[in-house]
Formats: sequence, C-alpha cells, structure tokens
Amino acid sequence: MKSNPDFVAVDFEYATREKGTICSVAIVSFKDGEIIDKFNSLVQPPKNEYELRNTFVHNIHSRLTENAPSFVEIFPEIYKRLNNNTVVAHGAFHTDKVCLEQAIILNNIEASLNIKWECTQKICECGLAVACKACKIELSHHEALSDAIGCGILYSKYLKSDLPFNELQRVKNEETTLNNNINYPSHLTGDVLKPDFEKAKNKTNPFYKKKVVISGFDKSDKERIAKELKDLGADVDSNVSNSTNFLITGDNVVGPVKLDKMQANILKGKDAQIISLLEFNELKK
Repeated sequence: MKSNPDFVAVDFEYATREKGTICSVAIVSFKDGEIIDKFNSLVQPPKNEYELRNTFVHNIHSRLTENAPSFVEIFPEIYKRLNNNTVVAHGAFHTDKVCLEQAIILNNIEASLNIKWECTQKICECGLAVACKACKIELSHHEALSDAIGCGILYSKYLKSDLPFNELQRVKNEETTLNNNINYPSHLTGDVLKPDFEKAKNKTNPFYKKKVVISGFDKSDKERIAKELKDLGADVDSNVSNSTNFLITGDNVVGPVKLDKMQANILKGKDAQIISLLEFNELKK
C-alpha cells in the first residue's frame, strides 16, 4: 500500500452455515475518500465443501475454488491490511467480524488482530443494496470486491457528512413496499397449520414431528409443500422460532429475519437446518 489508509472496507463470503468457512474475501483500503489498495481472492473452504443455500446467495461453488488458496495461505495478506486499522463492513458485527474470528479458530491460526470495527448497516439502517441504490453506487451484490467497494464508499460519505439519510429511508420504504407486493408475502392459514401426527404417511421420515417453516415460494407452491409436509407428519408453522427444525427456502426468501433466526439456532447447536426445495425433495423420499 502506498500509505496508511484512513480505513479498510472488507467483505467475506462463506461456504456453509459455519461463517468461518470463508470462500471469498475482498479488502479495499481508502485514503481521503479514494481507493489506494485492493485485495481480492477466492478461498478454498475446508474440504472444499459448500451448502446449496450459500451457493445460491453468492454463486461460488467447489469447482471455482478447487485450485484456490486456503485461508491459511492468504491470512498474511489479510493480517497486514486489517491489523491496527479501522475496518468497515456492512453487517460487520453479525457477519464479517464473525467470519474472520471463526476462520482464525477453524484454521488453528495463532494471531491477535487489533481492529476497530465499524458497520455501515448500522449507520445507514438498511441493507447494502438499498444503501447503494440510494447513493447511486454501482453494486454487484454478494461479489466480495463489489460489496467491499460499495461499503467503503458509503463510509467515506459518512465521514464527510455526505450520506443522504432522507433518501436512504425513502428508498428503504420503497423497496419494502415493492417486496410486500411481489416477494411472496402470503402466510399459510387453515388446517395445514394443524399437525396430524397419527395420520402421517411415513413416521420414519426426517420431518415427522419436526417444526418446519417455508419461505420464498409463491402461494400455490407454498401450499403444496405445506400439504406434503402435513402428510409426512410435520408441524408446519409460518414463522421461525427457537424450536424450528427446518427452514425450506425458495428463490425469494422475504427479508433476512427468518434466515438470521435459523442461522442463530444453528450456531447455538440446536436441531436446525436451512434446506432448499431440492434438498427437501431428496429428504422426503
């Protein structure tokens, strides 16, 4: 790097429900609002294994990372850019900080990083895509380099008191209204939410007496899946709780709340899984 940065923007993508399974990293250093250094690399996660839910988000899979460096191999690059710096990420405290700390433990790295973390999601009070749209920042969401650059530009604007908070809120409200209209907001109702364990067709299937939530499907598909689950003896619910065992995800899961709650259940060691429709169809056989 040409000079010490004012701050460093970072984005990690990860391969499985364990956030330490980093599969991509981008680090962008800023000085006086300008980019002075970029580091961007795919990373081979442990055993080069992925879960479909994660690949669906970032489009990274095992074939892309079969020859990529490991986290241990790229850690020196991460260390020299992040240590003793202000590090900014969108969702820093629930995602990127956790990714880094878990990856260090997972790979048995003995290192102590001195980092002051800042979160643009907390500052903007909205998602990265919404914030970048409001600020007219080009973004290819979940591409690590694009996310890091977008986050860094947002933080630069914040430092200059140049964030358009009214526009951020307007676009956030606009996107919420749009999502409510097109992103499959329908809730299941009626008898399908009343489990019937005695009439289950197959009491040895993995969904029998398990609490299951379905999200990201249109009304007809959601109702069809729910009927199948009830026939399997599942306890179908509309919202994720501490006792939810399965979240079946479609193409358009509404909002991050359900995914975040399930991710929290998984990290707590609960009997909880996030699965795709393909995985559901395999498991129900």
